[in-house]
Amino acid sequence: MSDTSKYHDHTFRAILGREPVARDFVRYHLPEEITRDMNLDTVKVSSRSYVSDNLKESMTDLVITLQLNTGEPAEIYILVEHKSDLDAWTKIQLFKYMNEVWQSFIQKKTGTLPIIVPLVFYHGTARWNYSLEFSDLFNLPSKHYRKYIPKFEHLLHEVPEINKKKAKTSITLEVFHLVLEYIFYPEKRDQIYEALELLFKGLDAKEAHEIFAILIKYLLIATDETPEEAEEKVKHLPKGGETVKTTAEVLRQEGYHEAIKEKPMWQKEAKVENSQENLIDVATEVYGPLPGSLYEKIKSIQSLENLRALNRKVIRTQSLEEFSELVNRAAQN
Repeated sequence: MSDTSKYHDHTFRAILGREPVARDFVRYHLPEEITRDMNLDTVKVSSRSYVSDNLKESMTDLVITLQLNTGEPAEIYILVEHKSDLDAWTKIQLFKYMNEVWQSFIQKKTGTLPIIVPLVFYHGTARWNYSLEFSDLFNLPSKHYRKYIPKFEHLLHEVPEINKKKAKTSITLEVFHLVLEYIFYPEKRDQIYEALELLFKGLDAKEAHEIFAILIKYLLIATDETPEEAEEKVKHLPKGGETVKTTAEVLRQEGYHEAIKEKPMWQKEAKVENSQENLIDVATEVYGPLPGSLYEKIKSIQSLENLRALNRKVIRTQSLEEFSELVNRAAQN
């Protein structure tokens, strides 16, 4: 797991792995038609993980267990995507997890299987443009085949859209959502610090400081912000400057200087990724959902210059075929 992925993983678990926060997440961000059947007093966060080693670069998972009001067990499986290139195959990962849980259950117990609510937690820069229904992964010759396809859909927790809606939530979750969205945008850095101030206005001092320390560490490792810059911007907060200094020292002991050296590479990768996603978004607006092969071709282009040229040209193309030809040329250069 890369340093950036490791700290995405650490931050997510450090925040949402706190059971009061997990309970608030279930209460505020799951559909009311299912939460009314849940006993929120029984919410627990499991230490289990079902993400395979080859997916840990871009994914984290979290398992929340609880009981229904009937006393039956239930689980909420949250799959977290750290990048902005999550695709339709995520549903395979969800299905794999659900099957593993049920296989484990039938080896130990009898009776009905526990209910699993699968949820994708997404905080990428591009809009999610994939179906939530598992059966849409298949191209069925006729409706008669549908009964042979597993039927389930997952919940989608799209952080930027959640922030836009300004739905009722807890202070910790509100700040966490804002930081997760703004972390990708250097021009919104001040808004991260404004969000951090909310912690000290709405939480008790101990909890506010704990959440603050987690998010400051995330800010320092995931962006180009220096400890000196961060310290200046939070010195007016309780133990703000002290926390930044302590965190920076811990990071130095963990190889922070090596991480700093790699940041230009991360920033370049982020610019390429954002340009790819912008191109996909614009092309989707013009021509509708793109064929999978064209999507993959765009994701293979690593030249920022070529991607920016395509972003300028896409709205002037007359057909999907013409646009596809431009993409093919760019991918070859």
